[in-house]
Amino acid sequence: MDFTFMIQAFVTLFLIVDPVVNIPIFVSLTERFPEKDRAYMIRKSVFIAGIVLVLFTFLGNVIFTVLGVDMYSFQIAGGLLLLIISFEMLFGRKTRTEMSDEVLTDARENVTVTPMAVPLLTGPGAITSGIMLFNLTQSYMDRFILLIVIVVVFILSYVVLSNSSILYRALGKTGTKVLVRLMGLMLSAIAVQFVITGLKVGLPVLG
Repeated sequence: MDFTFMIQAFVTLFLIVDPVVNIPIFVSLTERFPEKDRAYMIRKSVFIAGIVLVLFTFLGNVIFTVLGVDMYSFQIAGGLLLLIISFEMLFGRKTRTEMSDEVLTDARENVTVTPMAVPLLTGPGAITSGIMLFNLTQSYMDRFILLIVIVVVFILSYVVLSNSSILYRALGKTGTKVLVRLMGLMLSAIAVQFVITGLKVGLPVLG
């Protein structure tokens, strides 16, 4: 069992799914609903987000083959995307790669699917990370580990979000901001590594 890959996959996906940074948003989206409805909405949104990420992670290569896109190109682009997200986390901006005004408008009709499940939990960054991690796997065991990691990430996300009101009060605005900055710093290092890995493969091919 490749523990290094398992840790890399877990850290990458947990940071990009980032249930902690979504706590204030989930609280604001669900606060007008009864407690029973809030629990159902969180449970359903986490389940949908997990299914979407698994599908894109394991079928991404088929999609790229059809489109004629080389994986190293996607690795570099994905690393740059993660780097942008990490900068937005570091500087405290509400990332455009996760949410847009149009998504917020749709949230009034169905906040469980949009924006709670997609794109707040499983957005472009999470999909990018999942596909890139899948292409780092060396065996069926690694792919099984990746699947388990995705499941664990969303179980933890459910635990965090189902206690979002308590956690938000405990962390406070300042504590949440500090935690988001730390996560952004770690994510930026992972993003740079993705770009370097893509360049190592791509430059010899282009040369």
